[in-house]
Amino acid sequence: MTAKPEAPLDCDVLIVGGGAVGSALACALAELPLDLVLVEAHEIKNLEQPSFDQRTTALANGSQKILAALGVWRDLEGHTEAIRSIHISERGRFGAARIAAADEGVTALGYTVENAALGRVLWERLANAPRLRTFAPARVTQLTAEAGAATAVIEPGARPVRARLVVAADGARSSVRAALGIEVNEHDYAQRALIFNCATEEPLAGRAYERFTRRGPIAFLPLTAGRAAVIWTLPTADAEQVAALPTDEFRAELQSAFGFRLGRIGRIGERQMHTLARIASHELHRERAVLIGDAALRLHPVAGQGFNLALRDVATLAEVIADAFAAARASGSEPDAGAAALLDRYRDWRRTDQRRVSTFTHGLINLFGEDRPALGPVLGLARGLGLVAFDLLPGAKALLARQTMGRAGRLPRLARGLSLVG
Repeated sequence: MTAKPEAPLDCDVLIVGGGAVGSALACALAELPLDLVLVEAHEIKNLEQPSFDQRTTALANGSQKILAALGVWRDLEGHTEAIRSIHISERGRFGAARIAAADEGVTALGYTVENAALGRVLWERLANAPRLRTFAPARVTQLTAEAGAATAVIEPGARPVRARLVVAADGARSSVRAALGIEVNEHDYAQRALIFNCATEEPLAGRAYERFTRRGPIAFLPLTAGRAAVIWTLPTADAEQVAALPTDEFRAELQSAFGFRLGRIGRIGERQMHTLARIASHELHRERAVLIGDAALRLHPVAGQGFNLALRDVATLAEVIADAFAAARASGSEPDAGAAALLDRYRDWRRTDQRRVSTFTHGLINLFGEDRPALGPVLGLARGLGLVAFDLLPGAKALLARQTMGRAGRLPRLARGLSLVG
């Protein structure tokens, strides 16, 4: 006897992807009178995707405000470390730029947070959301959109879900984006990022370093328990060779590239390697669907802007939905989380920020990329003078600080530490 097909599950918003971006959006929208469905490809209790592994994320000052406004920041106590200063320099060249929290009138320019802790805290919050239904491990295998709703099929079980809005929070290789037929521009940097923790002779004590070398940038970020998180960018061939070195040789290579600003480098943790590319979607939304986070724009990790940009996507989308629902209640009309005007407002709001941050990070890589022998002396001088200018000119430093802290441009309410609903 053939089983009877299940009736569609109706909801206001279907979020595809339960990593830090998708689960943060679910936390924000759970404050609104919405029926939510969240689909995650991994087991919730044992998430192993990059958003929930043992790596650490650098949060801008504005991103910390978003998490605080969502009520999850206090639950991260003991798993975060403040960044109170940033030192930017180029190996073997004069000039440096320094940004200090005290100069910008803030307690911290940003924070590092353990990804596993962030994922746990977000999902613990979602466990108490009364109008959220979660499918995990599960995937969306089909997606069609019509004027009134989008219909997705969730596997296993071939469960149909009909949603006013589908949100693609499923990463740079988004299956939702592919199903929608949205094309991307992809720029392969021909680089890999080596990511690991290490010990240093001199503790970072709230200091972060962005050190540009002839082969690519190295970032040292302060972690809890006196550790340092390192993101070391190298050309692909070099990265593979360096990653394969025995520990002592690897440490010596890192010491030579970074220098002795933190004394001798000690214990080296597990190394992970990731391909670097900028992947930019041609469109941010289609009928009844919208892209956020890496599904919309994936960046080079220089300056640590990617996740912070994604959290502003979350805060902005939540705000335009909240405002639309408030307006609908005031007028007595039916609220619609996927209305075309709502998605257009989101796109117009996010476009400027995404372009600015993408241009900023791409420009840093172009300016401080691998040396070109014919232009090396000229570029080196220009870069040194630029860093000196940033350090000496208050206006230039303030602009760089606002960008680094995620406080540039028009900010959504959550990024200003305000409640989503009045």
